Amino acid sequence: MHVQFPFSDDSFKLGSVKTYQKAVRLMRETWEAVLGEPLKLHSAQPLAQFTEALERFSVVMKRSKSQATQLENSLQSRASEDPALEDLLNETLVATPEARSALIARDMDNIPPRLCLDAIWAVAIEKAAGDEVTIPLDDFLRAVMVRVAKEMNWSVPLRVGQNRHFARAWQWLCEVSESSWIDEGYGIRILNTRGPIPAWPQGPGDLRVRIDPSKL
Repeated sequence: MHVQFPFSDDSFKLGSVKTYQKAVRLMRETWEAVLGEPLKLHSAQPLAQFTEALERFSVVMKRSKSQATQLENSLQSRASEDPALEDLLNETLVATPEARSALIARDMDNIPPRLCLDAIWAVAIEKAAGDEVTIPLDDFLRAVMVRVAKEMNWSVPLRVGQNRHFARAWQWLCEVSESSWIDEGYGIRILNTRGPIPAWPQGPGDLRVRIDPSKL
């Protein structure tokens, strides 16, 4: 039976920007709690707002060690329940401007969709090598990220795990899986060893990818 993945265009849009939106919201709350005034941002787009908020935090954190400690501890505490958000803030909050710019540039949202889709197909064909095979999702995506990094001229592939890159990678994988449905079966099928496939998992977890080369 062909069961489509339970996400829509609207839920994808939410998944692709929600980490930056959450980060900005937490930064506003933390700023007001520690400094006693609202954090005013002039940008409108979530990523631009996040970048602007980081710049504002950097100025204060360089000026006052005590406030820097309060801001950092408060943010980390508030973000601890969201792996993608915690990962984003840990990477960027205390980074140098140059390192921060590079980290933000190396983002799934900056990769052309066709490049990602082609990399997924290529890895599936390579991993199957003529026989049906089941692979842990994290191993599969690491191979995809290696191909993507090469095409993007990045020296280091994006990390695979519970981070801000996973939602977009998951969406592209689901799209490829759907397009592989042929003759009552998937060429690339996503499996969950612990129950139904979640609409928006936080990371690879125990998910698997089963590849049937006869349907690729």
